[in-house]
Amino acid sequence: MATPPLEELKTGDRVRVQGGRNFEKFHGGMEGTIVENNPDSRNVLVQFDDGINAGAEPMTVAYRHLEFAPGRGGYRAGHVPAAPSQPSVQAPKEPQGPLLDGHGAFTTRQLVMLSGLQSAAAQELNGKFGRLRKFDQTAERWEVDVRCGLGIKRLKEENLELPPKPEVEPGLLVAEMKERGNKAFTGQAFEEAVAYYGAALDLLEADEGEKPPEAEDPKYVAVLCSNRAQVFITLCREINGEEKAISKEARSCAMRANMDSARAIELDPTFGKAYYRRGCAVLGMAPSASRAKEAIHCLEVALSGRASGGQDGIVLPNAMRHEVANLLDYAKRRLDACVEAAIPDVEQCRENCRQQ
Repeated sequence: MATPPLEELKTGDRVRVQGGRNFEKFHGGMEGTIVENNPDSRNVLVQFDDGINAGAEPMTVAYRHLEFAPGRGGYRAGHVPAAPSQPSVQAPKEPQGPLLDGHGAFTTRQLVMLSGLQSAAAQELNGKFGRLRKFDQTAERWEVDVRCGLGIKRLKEENLELPPKPEVEPGLLVAEMKERGNKAFTGQAFEEAVAYYGAALDLLEADEGEKPPEAEDPKYVAVLCSNRAQVFITLCREINGEEKAISKEARSCAMRANMDSARAIELDPTFGKAYYRRGCAVLGMAPSASRAKEAIHCLEVALSGRASGGQDGIVLPNAMRHEVANLLDYAKRRLDACVEAAIPDVEQCRENCRQQ
């Protein structure tokens, strides 16, 4: 049975946020029921199942972030539904191209800051960050995926500039850096969040000088590592967007998230969020059977946790269980799809290490 286009869905039909989407109140894998479909504006009013993140009220979500979900639990990271054979007449015109990956000083997936926009409607975009997608050579404009859920904008190169390097205010305490990092992440200032978390960790893990009192609490340090891992996971998803091939920059973010979450687990072996985030990080790298198995292991450990502590002491908030279960289901499907005869089984590698 062919998947119906989103324009034809009715009230009561189910939809799912596509993999790779990550916003303040919804992210890849979240599912909900359509309250109202608006083909003219190409969005739907969705009542999400996850009221913890999305809230109790229905939320308007653009078509480009959604897919039809006839059954529950079919999370597919980075999946983009096929375009309908007969698009709705109300759909906005797409760029006619040719579409290029690079032009002038800019390349696809590059982070930019918007500036110099003059119209009353566009001035609020000045200072916002976004990722470049494709350059429309005919229109001489870049497609820019603007953060904070502001959607795709088509802008001239004169309205794009390289973002400034984030700076950490000197003299802050570790707790203040952590708070500012959290605030920056909530506001989708991801580079600033990385800077604040990194500065706090540098203070806590410095080899010389008097250390802050938080350095004596491994769980506090683990939270900082895990928080920074989540920022890198979010950046990995943002950079990769809807592309199937994982770029070098996205893979680098996934690797840094893996290192941070592994460090968090080392510091606090009961930290369920850290296991979940390591599973996310491993799945953000190039697909392989060994990585899929590693992700499955981490996600199963996370899912064994409870809010008050599981059988092995693993702590995981109840609100995250559905999200972890969805990603575990995806990791198992990725393992089924992988053929990796040239790489030894991860458990065999561990056994070889023990033998040595």
